[in-house]
Amino acid sequence: MRFWLEMGLFALSDHWKWAVGAATVVLVVVVGTLFLVVLRSDTAEAGPAPSVILEPTATPDEASTPIPTSPPKVIATRSPTAVPTLSPQLADPVVLPSTVNVPIYLTGAKNVGSLEFVLTYDPTVLEVSDVEAGGLAQNSLFDFGVRVPGRLWAGLIDTDGINGDGPLAVVSFKVIGPGSSASQLTLENVATYDARSLLDILTDATSGSFTVDGPTLTAPVLAFPR
Repeated sequence: MRFWLEMGLFALSDHWKWAVGAATVVLVVVVGTLFLVVLRSDTAEAGPAPSVILEPTATPDEASTPIPTSPPKVIATRSPTAVPTLSPQLADPVVLPSTVNVPIYLTGAKNVGSLEFVLTYDPTVLEVSDVEAGGLAQNSLFDFGVRVPGRLWAGLIDTDGINGDGPLAVVSFKVIGPGSSASQLTLENVATYDARSLLDILTDATSGSFTVDGPTLTAPVLAFPR
């Protein structure tokens, strides 16, 4: 607007063109007025300029501020070393006997013409399977029998007489008891006679024993006094 007024005044300053200047002033005033009206109408339509509201900047709270923490320390531990162990050695299985031969010994025999005895044993451990004459009774008449389990009777006759030391008989047993079992072998009802005088001969009997686990055998002995 100021621009147009200055242009009008400039035109009036020219003396010889005062008429033109006056017309120019009028024209400038009209145009300026129209321009001002148009400018105000555009401003009204556009509306007020948007106001910018500045949000206050939030101040971080000390409590909400995370405190940096140091990373956890990793402590290396050594794995336990496995100690090699020796495998258990299995013992060889114990083989239990299925049979046992029990000799009946004579010691100090002198001119024995006849002899009989009863051998007792545990029938839950041993079972008689056979009886044979021993080395001292090879020329004798020999016999045996088992009427009751656990009691073996045996007897012999020798007209020439038996002399010396050695087995009178050999009893074969079948082992039927468990490994921890054992049996006593006892001589009972012993009777001996002299081949010539037919008199009784004194004897001393010693019992034997048999243990399945082992096995362990102690033979019974029939001794004659010297």
